[in-house]
Amino acid sequence: MIFEAIQHILTPARKEVKALGYVREAIAIEARYKRCHAAWATHLKKCHHHIMTAAEGLAPNATIMIVGSGALHDVPMADLSAYNLILVDIIHLPKVRRRYRNDPKVQFMEQDVTRLVQPMHQSGASSGMPPPLPRADLVISLNILSQLPLNLTKYAQKRSIPLPDDFARSVMVDHLILLKTIAPHVLIIGDMERHYKKDTLLVETEFALPDIGLPAPNETWPWHIAPKGELDKDISLTHQVGCWHI
Repeated sequence: MIFEAIQHILTPARKEVKALGYVREAIAIEARYKRCHAAWATHLKKCHHHIMTAAEGLAPNATIMIVGSGALHDVPMADLSAYNLILVDIIHLPKVRRRYRNDPKVQFMEQDVTRLVQPMHQSGASSGMPPPLPRADLVISLNILSQLPLNLTKYAQKRSIPLPDDFARSVMVDHLILLKTIAPHVLIIGDMERHYKKDTLLVETEFALPDIGLPAPNETWPWHIAPKGELDKDISLTHQVGCWHI
């Protein structure tokens, strides 16, 4: 915990990005990956497979944009070496940037794709348009669709900022609209449900994905994101993940 706190202080980021918890979250996810990488292995393999399937048929040197690139554990970077990659996230930890800083085919973009973080931090604004992003041949939304409203909602609740009842859904719908303006081919990977279990007994189910106009997923699978003992000594958390090739 002390190391993570020091890392948070030393990680460069805009003040609103730190204030809404994105840097702390990125550090915590990286720490959890180290503890839980064996439990995550199947999910990461599925992500790699669907990314490579989506890239099939692209011309050499085509451009792939990955929104929610994070620490890149779920991105098959070596297999994508023939393509130009635009890696988009609200924060990339320094060690991720250092790993690819000399690769001319890899471009990092630190961007708030909701365009809500700064106005929320400054004045409590709760509406905005997706920011402009460059065009690509394929765009991938990677494990972020249902996550996009979470930090915004938590911050609003903490500051007693009123939000419309459909706020979370509208953020996700705007994300889909954004993706379709970027590329002719879209791959979405994201969690649909969150299952809390005590041993094998299902204790609670949270529905993470409202009706936002997506068709039935091409495939679903469980992501054992927090085995027993990670979040609670008795409770485990599994995300039911879906993927959509659009």
